[in-house]
Amino acid sequence: MQRIQMSEFSVYLQQRPGELAGVLDAAKAAGVQISSISTTEYQDRGCVRLLGTPEQSLRAMCESLVDAGIGPVVEAPVVGVGVENRPGMIRDLSVLMADNRINIRYCYLIPTADGIEGPVCVFRFDEHDRAMDLIDQADWPAAEVIDDQPGESAA
Repeated sequence: MQRIQMSEFSVYLQQRPGELAGVLDAAKAAGVQISSISTTEYQDRGCVRLLGTPEQSLRAMCESLVDAGIGPVVEAPVVGVGVENRPGMIRDLSVLMADNRINIRYCYLIPTADGIEGPVCVFRFDEHDRAMDLIDQADWPAAEVIDDQPGESAA
């Protein structure tokens, strides 16, 4: 199974017009190529999770947002795992973590990541290093080619 470690930047914003546009304008001005964006909201705050390259430019851009009074911004390690085309693949990974008492804080799918062919599931774990070791040591079944049939997914 292919996996990659990445840094994800979570930017906490006010719920008002233009907040997301401002973050994306700042990324463009900093020369950051956003490879993934995920947004969530809770009460009067929004959270924008970003993956992008070059990572150092994204980090500097996030620091400049904080200096401008936007945020907070939280940098966290995440793991991108190549999602093989077989039913239950993400479930198998979730069970592996549960069996080893590692909490998955959240996950989401992105179309691609450097060094991984095909779609990628991004995970944030409570025990990042231990989770990566488990992924590396797991004896995963070989991928099967699945005909596009309703109800068949990697989840």
